[in-house]
Amino acid sequence: MSRTGVDQAGGDSVVLGLDAGTTSAKAVVVDGAGEIVATAGSSPIAVRSTPDGGSEQDPSEIWQAVTAAGRRAVDGLGAGIHVAALAVAAQSGSVIPVTVEGSAERAITWMDTRFRSVAENWSGEVATRIRAVSGWMPTCGVGLSTIVGQRAQASTGYAEADSAPVSRWASVDDYLVSRLTGRWATNPSNAAGMQLMDVSTRTWSDELCGLAGIDPSMLSPIRESGTAAGELTGEAAAALGLDAGTPVVTGGHDQACAALGLGVVDPGDLFLSAGTAWVLTAATDRAEVDALPPSLNLSPHVLDGVWTASENLGGLGAMLAGTPPDRIRDSFEACGVKVREALEGAGKLAAAGGELIMVGGGTRFEELAEVIAELIGRPVVARPEATWPAVGAARLAAAALGWAPGGEAT
Repeated sequence: MSRTGVDQAGGDSVVLGLDAGTTSAKAVVVDGAGEIVATAGSSPIAVRSTPDGGSEQDPSEIWQAVTAAGRRAVDGLGAGIHVAALAVAAQSGSVIPVTVEGSAERAITWMDTRFRSVAENWSGEVATRIRAVSGWMPTCGVGLSTIVGQRAQASTGYAEADSAPVSRWASVDDYLVSRLTGRWATNPSNAAGMQLMDVSTRTWSDELCGLAGIDPSMLSPIRESGTAAGELTGEAAAALGLDAGTPVVTGGHDQACAALGLGVVDPGDLFLSAGTAWVLTAATDRAEVDALPPSLNLSPHVLDGVWTASENLGGLGAMLAGTPPDRIRDSFEACGVKVREALEGAGKLAAAGGELIMVGGGTRFEELAEVIAELIGRPVVARPEATWPAVGAARLAAAALGWAPGGEAT
């Protein structure tokens, strides 16, 4: 047995990494050498929007997407290949109210803006305390403001879907763990998106739960990423095409798992997610919120004793997509300036002279990486398109089995 309580395995064994994103699910199978041997994806997951800013998904559709992606990846394996363990990377910030009867009818996504006024109406003193404890500035699209808004609506009889009493406030990750193992459990990097956790201790905060008007017992236990979460139930195993009893390893937030997959694990390591929205992330070993500029959110990494400080740079990918070819160089430079300003704001969190790993749709522009490198004065290494969150989840599963770290998955 490894230190996590997961059986080690050898021979033709592999691990499965699952990525429960907002728009779809993806899966990768990784062998003991760290090589990707199979990949698969799901159909899009429907998002139901309302005129007042609502954005919801059906949790059962999220589950179906995850199991479909996993099943397709597993079906692509050759005879005699054994999946020894699996882990899940998941979106964060979305909230799933679970009734006393155990029903989970909807996921209020991180894109929901109906409760923007909740965060805006907190006093400066309250906002400062939220930031100091959670590591995040008050905002909509996270657990704290969503729960406060939902409870206020329920008290007036407005929230028809929550007519039954809520016994648990879950997120996508612990909902999926419950479907996989029959047990409720979350992890520090996903718990950060609930904005109810003390980022320095990685435990639920009585103060923030009190502000939300809930008891910490209504939240799932927090377990460190990489530890044993449980074993696949018969129903979950059948849906994935795996053996019942297959170990499930505690995963993490998709961005934190992507950081692991990319090797962004040491203090000062950097990566830039350049998709529709751009996010700059730095790894740090200091959980000191006061030392961060307000633009940076502090969250736990999937590695114990490591945190990530991230800044959303805005919809730069959308800007690039709408730029005429004859003006694209100007847009490249505008993107580079935003990255430079973020790095300057990050200060000592960004190791001097270290490389910036770049992933996402922006990597399709070779010149873009060159422009950014010139403006920030450090190398920019563009990584090819890959399901990096699923790769990171697979690495957590592999580490739990006691497998020696391999090279970069390809």
